[in-house]
Amino acid sequence: MSRGKLMKSAMLGAAAALLVVACGDDGGEGQVTVTAYGESFIEEGIPAEAMKDGWAVTFESFVVTLNDIEVAGVGVADPDPVDLSVPSQGRGHELATVTVPAGVHGDAGFTIARIELQGSATKAGSSRTFDWVLDSPTRYTRCDTKTEVVAGAKATFQVTVHADHLFYDSLVSQEPALLFGALADADTDTDGKLAQSELAAADIGAYDPGNEDIDDLWSWLLGQASTLGHVDGEGHCVAQSAQR
Repeated sequence: MSRGKLMKSAMLGAAAALLVVACGDDGGEGQVTVTAYGESFIEEGIPAEAMKDGWAVTFESFVVTLNDIEVAGVGVADPDPVDLSVPSQGRGHELATVTVPAGVHGDAGFTIARIELQGSATKAGSSRTFDWVLDSPTRYTRCDTKTEVVAGAKATFQVTVHADHLFYDSLVSQEPALLFGALADADTDTDGKLAQSELAAADIGAYDPGNEDIDDLWSWLLGQASTLGHVDGEGHCVAQSAQR
């Protein structure tokens, strides 16, 4: 998804959130099942052909902590952290089911409070492993989606996490490339492990932070982590820091 399309979707999402229709023809109530899904890039990995520099990335675990989920104007009890690397046959992982008024709802939001990921990247016989905790909470609101709830029936609202954004080479480009090479090169002690301290000591090089005050690779990962949250696949939200 291009940055231009992202911005356009976010604007549409803001408008949709203001047009909440909660008065279905039949009235009454229905249910919404809330799920979380990392798509194939988390469950199966990011293949080399998707990366501009030929690295392939796989995740041994990708544990996401979600807080303050709201759908159809109803709050959802904070679920347990969920490992999105566990195969789900395209269904995602069920977090909760809530009863809501029948109608078409656009008032959705959630917070990604923490991401813990372990995995590896490989290219032409070289490999790097990583074990990172990205603990920069981000609140997502005014999401570009509508949840249609029929009285007596069940709908689904999905929090979708796009892990490939971690490897974008720009925070502002309309067409960012997927790269891993700069991260791989931060392994200055050549032990094959990409430690937080190594990334924090490495300059971002040719990466484009736009107006963000980011000059090291660890801060770069945290910045990109704030763009991972989506809804119902490609639906975008307005993201802002939720640091407390």
